[in-house]
Amino acid sequence: MLRGWEVEQGRMENAKHKMQNRDTGRAGVASSMNRREPNKPNEPNKPHEPNKPNRSINNVSTADHYGGEQTMNEKRFIGRLGKQICKLLFVVLLLLPLLAAGGEDAVPKGVLPTPSPPGAILRIVTDKAIYSPGEAIAITIETDREGFLYLYEINPEGTVTLLFPNRFQPDPLVPGGILHLPGEGYRFIIGLPEGVSTLVAIFSSHPLPGLAPTEEAPFRRFTVSPAAFARALTQELEEKRWSSAWTQITIHQPLATVYIGSQPAAARILVDGDHHGYTPKEIILPAGKVTITLEKDGYERFTRTVVLHDREVFDFEARLQQAVHPLPAAAISPAFLAVDLGIDSVGVELGIARIIGLTASLRFTGEAPPAAGGVHNLGPELGFGLRLHVPLAEGAFAFIGAGIALQNRTTAPPTRGLAPLSIIIEPIITTALFPSFTIGIATELRHATLSAGYHLRRGFLVGIGLSF
Repeated sequence: MLRGWEVEQGRMENAKHKMQNRDTGRAGVASSMNRREPNKPNEPNKPHEPNKPNRSINNVSTADHYGGEQTMNEKRFIGRLGKQICKLLFVVLLLLPLLAAGGEDAVPKGVLPTPSPPGAILRIVTDKAIYSPGEAIAITIETDREGFLYLYEINPEGTVTLLFPNRFQPDPLVPGGILHLPGEGYRFIIGLPEGVSTLVAIFSSHPLPGLAPTEEAPFRRFTVSPAAFARALTQELEEKRWSSAWTQITIHQPLATVYIGSQPAAARILVDGDHHGYTPKEIILPAGKVTITLEKDGYERFTRTVVLHDREVFDFEARLQQAVHPLPAAAISPAFLAVDLGIDSVGVELGIARIIGLTASLRFTGEAPPAAGGVHNLGPELGFGLRLHVPLAEGAFAFIGAGIALQNRTTAPPTRGLAPLSIIIEPIITTALFPSFTIGIATELRHATLSAGYHLRRGFLVGIGLSF
């Protein structure tokens, strides 16, 4: 059965070659000819036997054809497998640092794991987990027996600081029970930098000289790395019964973004008294209560207190009011009294806050009686007025006033003794009104003022005043 299958296979191959030769023309014939064996020299050409298969050629051709397909499939499979392996290795390489970091975070550097069995039961807790810079922290440590307690901190930058014992509480020996830190007379205040801070408590059956406080600073600070500190502490704890406990806190500075603007712009920005440039400006401020002040020449000071929250974006816009120029200090006295003199007159002024004053004056205008039937003045001229003071410069003022003057007048009798006792002549008295104006300047000398001016009715005046 195998040989008959080979003959039939050979016939089918020859028929296939003939059909290819007809379809491809000369190229097909040449190809078919190239697949024939060349005639040996000195031998007559043998006729082609189409029914006799050339097993070697057919077998080789069949083997090459299927063998080529198997090779391509294998190559594709190997290529795909290689890509999958590469992807897997890439993922593993990415995960290795994360796994290593996770292993390190399990026990931070500088922390001594509790030995087995522990020397005592030891617990440490804080009043909360997240703190802002400037906040106070309370720490509670609990032990089940008397012993020597030590507490140190590893801040986010890796600095190791001994918190207990310290200058305020130098004795590390504590009784069993609950210990609250800090003690009396001091506080633990959270500071920068931000990050995770580790608090480590060590309880030992014997004192540890390497963790004794110093006199140079309230809290002893170590200059070695956390890992080196832990190695030295491990050596000191050899042959002692001890326990450790640790906890971590997060230090986060809440911040808010504040846009500060003003109308008009270019106002000076003060936040809690600190200068932060000029409006408009966007600044980052710590969350909480802050006082924002805006200052600009010629405008009143603007102040507001606001409460900012973490990650808040806050718009602060202010409309500044034009300032009223304050009067000089000398002009705001509660009251003043001034006296002025003219050639034939005297006057007085009573004022308030060196702004406005009431004036009164006497002008001595009495005349000898004129000829019979003439008009003459009776008594002095009495004046009343209102005076305004305007500041010119530091300690200098101008004043302007207006008022009226009153003068009594009468007519002289024609003759004396014209009528004997039977007729009495009584003169008629009239009052004349005259407008009056005043202008002048004054200067301040401590609590006194000197003035000079001109009065329409009284002429040139000089005066002196007192503020009280």
